Amino acid sequence: MKNERYYIYSVFLILLLASSCAKKAGEADLTRADAGEIIDKVELYEGSVRSVKGLARVRIETDSDKVSYTQVTVAESPDLIRLEALNPFGSTVGFISSDGNQIYIISSSERGVYDAGEEFDLSYVYPGLDIRITAESLVSLVMGRLPYRIYDTEEKPAVSADAGLIKLAWSGDGNPAGGNAMWVNSSNFRVERAVFPLGNGERASLYYEYFDGLVDGHYFPRKIDFETGGLSIRIVYEPGVELNGGVDKALFTPQAAIEKSGAQNYN
Repeated sequence: MKNERYYIYSVFLILLLASSCAKKAGEADLTRADAGEIIDKVELYEGSVRSVKGLARVRIETDSDKVSYTQVTVAESPDLIRLEALNPFGSTVGFISSDGNQIYIISSSERGVYDAGEEFDLSYVYPGLDIRITAESLVSLVMGRLPYRIYDTEEKPAVSADAGLIKLAWSGDGNPAGGNAMWVNSSNFRVERAVFPLGNGERASLYYEYFDGLVDGHYFPRKIDFETGGLSIRIVYEPGVELNGGVDKALFTPQAAIEKSGAQNYN
């Protein structure tokens, strides 16, 4: 009887020690978390999606207004893009495109042509979001990538566990990427959240919610939330989004949209 009690006590003690050393449920595994390897895997995941075509529901909220519309999205890395805002009747009421050489913007607040690498005001595309952005950054945003490559720096970020995710945080001490942080899912290396400073002194946050399964063999965000300074934009893609399919380069010029819906939509 004494030996039986001793055996039970020994088993209980082993289980107790094992549970105290085990990783807690929902906690990111940092046993092999190397910042460089994590970033390499994030970039590999991002690079697997080269183009996207689909419809999305866009909702923009500011302190004083809310706007919703359907958006036609066609984008191809690195800087080819076509965003077309549709009214409830399916007519085009706003258009922006980049063909790699020039950016064309036709909306209620702007009608102009810019050089491909030139920054333009994002409010021309998403009213209220007064942020300067390039065509390449806009392509990254709608394709579920970080609009600014916050990990392009020689300094490795600090690695920690936070709310079940791996957090990469860059120091602000003279580092061009200072103040940046992103949260990565340790099981598939998808970026779930990111925080980064903008050129106007404000900070922006990005949140991603992914489709439940693979889309054409790739993970792709179902929902993208971009927030900064009391302003937010939510892009929710409809099922059936097409990844890495053939893209007609003619779609990246404004003529197709003008012929489709009539120039009166842009006046």
